[in-house]
Amino acid sequence: MKSTKTKMMSIFIICILGISFLIAYCISCESHKSEELEILIQNRTDSLIHIILYPKVKTGGLYPICDGCGGHKETEYSLNPNVDESCLWGEVVFTSSDLSIKPHILATKGFDSIYISTRNKDNVIIKFTPENVTGYSENIFAENSIWDYKIWGRDQSDSRVSIVNAHCYIFPILKDEIIIE
Repeated sequence: MKSTKTKMMSIFIICILGISFLIAYCISCESHKSEELEILIQNRTDSLIHIILYPKVKTGGLYPICDGCGGHKETEYSLNPNVDESCLWGEVVFTSSDLSIKPHILATKGFDSIYISTRNKDNVIIKFTPENVTGYSENIFAENSIWDYKIWGRDQSDSRVSIVNAHCYIFPILKDEIIIE
């Protein structure tokens, strides 16, 4: 009789431990939220633009997309026009976990200059540097430049589901703001 009671008690304890383990595992798998600040360039012209980034740190045509994340992006690419005015359209050029940093400061922290052409890669017509801008009415590096600000969440699935709330500062390239000399 004792052995049956002992077996039943052992089975009960194993079941309780199994359920506790399962609950702890499920809790650790819940969605985790993170916050990040992103600066984006958005093409609001009616033609393809070519962007050349001159980052402060560069490795073989790549640059770090954020502080300490290990991710890299290309320094040259083309960006199609934003035909539907969606805030989700644009190229993220730098990311930070510091939500209080201003977008022009983040741009200065990441880049020496940014060149944009609307014709071909060799015909640069917009040059942004921290000191000045050529060919455009706003400077991505200037404190008083106009940025669109949006917050959107996105799923970033890997071994655990993670929700990222991206605080996006969007620097628009507008056809009417291009200065042709």
